[in-house]
Amino acid sequence: MFDKILFADDLSKRALKAMKVALDLARKYDAELIILNVREDFLNKDEMVMLRVGVSDFQKEMKEKAIAVRRKIEDDIKSLKAQDIKYQILLQEGKPADEIINTARERDIDLIVVGTHGTSILKGKLYGSIAKAVVSDAGRNVLAVWTEE
Repeated sequence: MFDKILFADDLSKRALKAMKVALDLARKYDAELIILNVREDFLNKDEMVMLRVGVSDFQKEMKEKAIAVRRKIEDDIKSLKAQDIKYQILLQEGKPADEIINTARERDIDLIVVGTHGTSILKGKLYGSIAKAVVSDAGRNVLAVWTEE
């Protein structure tokens, strides 16, 4: 039923619950799991110039961040005893909802798993929701996992 599953991981404690669901589904369907972490906090070239950040310093810092993110995801997989699952980790820059949807389309994903903790009506109207945007715009199956603590 599902050959490729995409899990959107924001590295939060809440995301661990959704990761467990994604790993369980990958195991059940013998599917490949693609774990995607999207970062919005990278600086563009103009911002680096304005802040007088050297390119080599920036590249070093981004490499260190990427290593830390990969290590965290690997640790989470180990803590959930899921090393037997076929998975790959993707780190991307951009707006989370857009990158999740684009990755799903580019990789022909069968199911997207996202965590959601719900928001108040006011907060949802003002700030929007990544899960809501993915469900609305992905054009494929999306499982929103309730991750309230």
